[in-house]
Amino acid sequence: MKVESLVNIIGADFYTGVPDSQLKALCNYLINTYGIDPRHHMIAANEGNCTALAAGYHIATGKIPVVYMQNSGEGNIVNPVASLLNDMVYAIPVIFIVGWRGEPRIHDEP
Repeated sequence: MKVESLVNIIGADFYTGVPDSQLKALCNYLINTYGIDPRHHMIAANEGNCTALAAGYHIATGKIPVVYMQNSGEGNIVNPVASLLNDMVYAIPVIFIVGWRGEPRIHDEP
């Protein structure tokens, strides 16, 4: 699937994430389309920060944001998912795009 098709299917206005070579096409598309723009695309220091930025975006706009990350960052999102996104707290919807690293016998690092 072409990245433009994915972005159109998702239909989101805001993306935040930590660049990953497995998601290179998406990262390049976002930089080429938005650059670094706090209204549409922000790169953060870690996946937990991205998730918190996405939560703030949703609270401010009511729109569903997207967080892109690699699977090794899943541990970093535990706290913001449990304390912000959780249905029993703020019930914030977020779309996560997760690149998979670490498949046996596959060279998947830059």
